[in-house]
Amino acid sequence: VIFMFQVNWRLALVSFAILPLLAALTIWFRLGARAAFRQVRVRIARINAFLQEHITGMPVVQLFNREEKEMEHFDHINAAHRKANIDTIFYYAVFYPAVEIIGAVGIGLIIWYGGGQVIQGVATIGTLVAFIQLARSFYEPISDISEKYNILQAAMASSERIFKLLDEPVAIKSPEAQVPGGGHRNTQKHTDRLLRVSASPRPRVRSAVGRIEFRGVWFAYKEEDWILRDVSFVAEPGERVAFVGHTGAGKTTITNLLLRFYDIQRGQILLDGVDLREMDLEELRSTISIVLQDVFLFSGDIASNIRLGNTSISDERLQAAAREVHADTFIQRLPDGYKTELRERGAGLSVGQKQLISFARALAFDPCVLILDEATSSIDTETEILIRDAVERLMKGRTSLVIAHRLSTIQSVDKIIVMHKGEIREMGRHQDLLAQRGLYWRLYQLQFYQDFKRKFAESIADD
Repeated sequence: VIFMFQVNWRLALVSFAILPLLAALTIWFRLGARAAFRQVRVRIARINAFLQEHITGMPVVQLFNREEKEMEHFDHINAAHRKANIDTIFYYAVFYPAVEIIGAVGIGLIIWYGGGQVIQGVATIGTLVAFIQLARSFYEPISDISEKYNILQAAMASSERIFKLLDEPVAIKSPEAQVPGGGHRNTQKHTDRLLRVSASPRPRVRSAVGRIEFRGVWFAYKEEDWILRDVSFVAEPGERVAFVGHTGAGKTTITNLLLRFYDIQRGQILLDGVDLREMDLEELRSTISIVLQDVFLFSGDIASNIRLGNTSISDERLQAAAREVHADTFIQRLPDGYKTELRERGAGLSVGQKQLISFARALAFDPCVLILDEATSSIDTETEILIRDAVERLMKGRTSLVIAHRLSTIQSVDKIIVMHKGEIREMGRHQDLLAQRGLYWRLYQLQFYQDFKRKFAESIADD
């Protein structure tokens, strides 16, 4: 560019006269192609979601003879993806030749204006030829960049989704000045602790005892559609508390709030007298272990799924925890024992075996607060009998919160809290609640009747 102005500034200005037109073309391409590439990403996401869902649910599709219908649905999604790709090709098919044409127009302007100057004797033919070569050296990189610009627009459309996720503000985070809280129990006060093979996973500010208190807690996922309404209760250290109620009563929400996956709108949740919002998140969650109904296992060996990256949990402690919950029996039968590689989400293991691994995981971390969310609902009767005594030992000396639909599994707990539409309706021990003949009594009668019918049908079938 500098050399073009040095040779002939008038011809240089003529050469750059096409730049506004090139800029306008580029803006048109950027806006149109970006929107088209966004649609491509959306269509690809829908195809991937459809494939993942239908490959996972293939038995259901086949069972109900839905192959043809689902194939038609896939063809529709795929056609939309093809149309979105054609739109991107259209923009590129117009943009790249248009850049070439504009470059040719620029050369034509140079020949027209420069030729006039040569005829008038203002410039020499050598200057004109040199300027044409300089202009080509200027236009060729622009043409090459235009091809890469198409790739850039595709990348920008894809990266928007990534940046949107990365830029999402963190709603739940630790306060800048944490109040000491959490930690492992004082081992001097709990001589019946299962294992003392290794030290705590990380240094603790102080030992936690596991006293949980909800004070007038109100919570809603959306605006004022309250899931919990003025919930108040206390779980003393070492106490076993069960939550029962219909689906949607707010039982699992209580555990999510205790782990501070969400913040409450009103009230307070205290652990050992400290508001959860004033505690370090890592410190808080390290004091709690949870066993869910739907167990999540990662790709890797069984030992790593129990240890979850905590290298301070020794092999001896890990294996002892597995023995306590009777998971060691089936693990030893596997080809490589604890080194047996698991496939995605533990494919190849039964539901009961996955549940046993989750019990071993909770026991290996030795928490002061234990949450069991329908932990035995997916286990067969024989396996449940095997681990019932292990669960009792697991809960001993720990504050335990048990969410259960099967009332027969919680009759021995210290306190039962009956939830209904986000409120605490009843609270007490099993026999006391039955004597009140309230909501818990009705739930018990209904479940007892269903269990009686099932056992009666089984006995008839055996006869």
